[in-house]
This record gives sequence, C-alpha cells and structure tokens, in this order.
Amino acid sequence: MKRLLNLGFLLIIVLTFFSCKNQTGSDVTIGFLIHSTTSSRWQMDISYAKERAAEVGAKIILKDAGGDENKQLSQANELLEMGVDALIVVAANQNTAAGIVRDAHDYNVPVIGYDRLIKNSDLDYLVSFEYERVGELMVEYVANNVENGNCVILWGDATDANAVFVKKGHDNAMQLLQESNNNIVYKTFVENWTYENAYHQMNLILDFYPEKIDAVIACNDPLGLGAYDALHEHGYKPEDVVITGQDATLEFVHSMLEGGMSMSVGKPIKELAYGAIDLVVKIVKNEATSSFDKTVNNGRKDVPAKLFSPYVIDKSNFEKKLIGEGVFTRDEVFGDN
Repeated sequence: MKRLLNLGFLLIIVLTFFSCKNQTGSDVTIGFLIHSTTSSRWQMDISYAKERAAEVGAKIILKDAGGDENKQLSQANELLEMGVDALIVVAANQNTAAGIVRDAHDYNVPVIGYDRLIKNSDLDYLVSFEYERVGELMVEYVANNVENGNCVILWGDATDANAVFVKKGHDNAMQLLQESNNNIVYKTFVENWTYENAYHQMNLILDFYPEKIDAVIACNDPLGLGAYDALHEHGYKPEDVVITGQDATLEFVHSMLEGGMSMSVGKPIKELAYGAIDLVVKIVKNEATSSFDKTVNNGRKDVPAKLFSPYVIDKSNFEKKLIGEGVFTRDEVFGDN
C-alpha cells in the first residue's frame, strides 16, 4: 500500500510538471487586432496564432476591422477595457494606428506590431519579415529567367511601409535587370494590394503599350493573379509571362500549376505567428526577449524587431516547402487540378 501511495504521489508530480510546462501562458489574455481577414494569407496567420495560443494555454481574442482604421481603434479600446495583457496589431492604417499604442500604454499594455510597422509611435516590438530581401528575390528571379524583355512592376499600397521596403529591395537589385537587358516599361503602386486594382491597372497598361510584356514583378499574390487574368484576356497564353508574387498562397500554387504565376516569395508565417504569441507570454511573465536583435525606425523610435527571412517558391520546390512542411495538404494542392 505504501508503495502504491508513493507511486501515486510521483504520478501527480509528473502530471503537474508537464501540465505547467505546456501551459506557460496560463492567465495570459491576448488581443489580436487584424486589419482584414478576407485574404487567405491572413487566415493562415490567424490559424497559427490560435494554434500556438492553445498550446501554451493563453487566451486569444480576435477582432477584424474590415479595413476600417476607426473601427480598429474602437476595437482596441474594447479589448483594453476587457483587461487584455497585450495587443498584437496588424494595423489597418500604419499612419494613424499610433492612437492604439497611446491608448494601450495608458492601460500599461504593451503593443506588438505584427508584420506591419506602426509609424510615429512608441511601439514596443515588431515581428515581421525582411521585406527588402523580399523585393530582391523577385528581381533576382526575373533577371535569371528573362532576357531582353519588357517588365512591369506592380508595388503594393504606397501608404504601407512594407510596400516601400519591397520597393527598396527592388532598387537594391535593379542592376541585375539591366545586366540581363530587361526594360521596365511601367511601374506603379497598387492601392490596398488588391486583385481588383491590379487587374484594372494591368488592363490599362496593356491597352496603351503595344509591345509584348515578358515579366510582371507583382509584389504579392493577389497582384500577380490580377495581372495574369488581364494578360490572359489580352491573348497571352499560360507561361508566356514570368509573374512574381508574395506569400505563397494556395491560389498562387493553383495558378502556377496552370501556367499562370511563376514564383512567389514564401515567408515563414507559422514562425511569425508562433513568435508573436511566445513574445507576449514572455513579456507578461517578465522573461527575457533576447531574440529581438534588430531595430526598425518608425519615425519616432528604433523599435526592437524580430525579422524572419523569406525564400523563393516555384515549381522546383513547392512540394517540399509547402506540402512537405505541412503548409498545405496534397489534396488541397492537387485536388482541383
């Protein structure tokens, strides 16, 4: 009997240890403010963030602003009044979201900029990607696959700091296009990074430019998809044009397999989402955040930042990188093809 009691006591200790180990975020409530959930890219972020929060025992409350900056500010105050321990923010407007940071600090609540910088604010942390490298990878891909061609560049929204960072990456690598004798015939920012606006813009370009387009450096997947559909309607056939993108969405993969888009810059979205949740838990538990070894200036301060590295996704590696690493299932990729 004594031995059984001792074994029982030991079992309780072991179970308690593992329970504590897997619930490091217990009693932590995270407010997650997102600008919009319409894109499949952002649905992936939400899914991974919820997954990680569940693993560490934290509670996550999601608010979708539907692209409305005023609504997002109201949602932030609602979460603050509820008593969240931290805010993770994908800003609907990077230029006005400083109000969210000010209000949060009035409640002594830290704010983590998620993928997007919040400008001219006392933002506590930024978790994002190396967006200049994103731009460089796009230009490198076109330079390696097109010679003596005519290129169009479709940047993202001009008000988004990430679009500016990607453009800077393009500028960094532009010599490569010159060395491969490629000619840039048109370049423009595209409002809201949307398929519809890219489709409209590409149609306008094709209507006034009579010569063949050989490459479109589109700065995310919706822009690339919109450009391809406009090209297709103007008589271009699959694989006639090299088209880049960003985020390696399922829509990109299907387009690539059908001869539409050529490549997308993949980003470790799971690492980003997991990293943001883990950061919040460390902040609330007063633990070290030493992995934030870089800074990004937002116009007011150098914000401590964790920036993840991007990589190229195309036909040569998509099965390994996207299916093999569990981003998509084989049925999701090939089921409709």
